[in-house]
Amino acid sequence: MLTPDELFELDKRIGARTDRLIAIHIARSEISPRPLTKAAPKTSNRGRKPKVIKNPFFTYLGPTTVYGRYPGFAQDVVEGVARLDWHARPIDTGGKSMPLSVRKCFVILEALDELTTAGVQALFSYSQSQAQRYMKAIELVIPFMIQARPPSLVAEMNGDYLPGVNPWADELAIPPPDVLSKLHYDLRTLGQSN
Repeated sequence: MLTPDELFELDKRIGARTDRLIAIHIARSEISPRPLTKAAPKTSNRGRKPKVIKNPFFTYLGPTTVYGRYPGFAQDVVEGVARLDWHARPIDTGGKSMPLSVRKCFVILEALDELTTAGVQALFSYSQSQAQRYMKAIELVIPFMIQARPPSLVAEMNGDYLPGVNPWADELAIPPPDVLSKLHYDLRTLGQSN
């Protein structure tokens, strides 16, 4: 057990060493500063252009929308595509074939306006090959989801509304007088209880 004086002395020594190491690190970083983040990959005009897929469901899916994160019309389509064999191995060969995540497929559909491999990589910190699998899955999913859309979503995506449906109409009806009087009676203050 250390006495308070010994603890104070130990604290001073450790503090002095720490200050010296910080000063050395600062001096080195002024000479040759290291970037705090990874450098952006260099782009060139060579090679194939990255594939970009326009996401038609960008603002129409998600937890804050009418259809939610997992809309019924798209659930079977996304689950079916996600459970395909994404490793292109022949049947009855070794290896573990893991399906893609259905949740992450829906997150991609709700979060990215333009789908690119780099965007999927940034969204989930995936390797390029895994991000390409998700891109291919979303590319397969979108046409089937377009076909399976309910009429209300088709109208909303086209900027139209279904005939007879007013999205700004107030759905609350005025209650009858007897219900209003009962509600008024139930909401009276405790001082007026008789």
